[in-house]
Amino acid sequence: MTKLPSEFVKTAKICGIEHALNNKGHFHVEKNSIISEQMPKGVVAVTRETNNGVVAEIVVGKGVKIKEPLFFCFGLKGTNENQMIETKLTLEEGAEVEILAHCSFPNASKSSHKMKAGYEIGKNAKLIYKEHHYHGKVSGILVMPKLKVNIDEGGVFLSDFVLSKGSVGQVGIEVEVILAKNAKSEISSKVFGKSEKDIISIIDKVTLEGENSKSLVTMRAAAKDGGRVFMQGETYASGANSIGHIDCQEIVSGEGSVAKAVPIVEVSNDKARVTHEASVGKINQKELETLMTRGMDEEEATELIIEAMMR
Repeated sequence: MTKLPSEFVKTAKICGIEHALNNKGHFHVEKNSIISEQMPKGVVAVTRETNNGVVAEIVVGKGVKIKEPLFFCFGLKGTNENQMIETKLTLEEGAEVEILAHCSFPNASKSSHKMKAGYEIGKNAKLIYKEHHYHGKVSGILVMPKLKVNIDEGGVFLSDFVLSKGSVGQVGIEVEVILAKNAKSEISSKVFGKSEKDIISIIDKVTLEGENSKSLVTMRAAAKDGGRVFMQGETYASGANSIGHIDCQEIVSGEGSVAKAVPIVEVSNDKARVTHEASVGKINQKELETLMTRGMDEEEATELIIEAMMR
């Protein structure tokens, strides 16, 4: 049975990830206390509580391939609390693992969650990282994670961040990925700001250093009823035959809403190629009218169109 607080179980179900609640491999933190930890064979975790938060160093051994995803949960039950997480994750050569992470702040009214993380993905290793957030209903959380990922030759990093249920609050995410020869990364972010209290900034930066390295940055966001969204995708290519692409789409709906997309591409090798596309605009009127003729009001139809974009 899960050892998670009931509040976090409920929000995991809201996010549609309840299937992972009882995964054997897990790491659960409430506020700055480790409440449960168990790792499968081949994975070594050294975790500790400090005066300022929780620190975790996790190593997936050489050639180890974990079949069931590891479930990480970081949350705050209270209304006015702070959490600090520092993680270092290392995948040794040929290792493969999927991590499903859940950040839950259901009652936050004046709280903060900060994270500093570093991932080292070894030669021909593969990390799949999926992160689902729930921030409550009153936009009372400040979330500030920073992540740096180094991918060795032939390594793979696939990442998906989702924050579309409930409110957002203030979110500032910075991700930096550096790829060696034949390495691959795909980074996806999906965020929905629903009120003037929801302020979102996401910066995804990729450096294609190695020959034949490849990357895709996908950003999807919506700003509704005064929400503000800023998304910046950056790709720098110096490796021969490296290929990168940035795809950013944002929707604006309601008075006072603002959405801004900034793609940055830089190529310093004449054998490399980086492309981008970015669009910011209103809800498709034809789609909106079609859904409303089927019985939805405008609010319901708008939410459904945005949710569909997020998938």
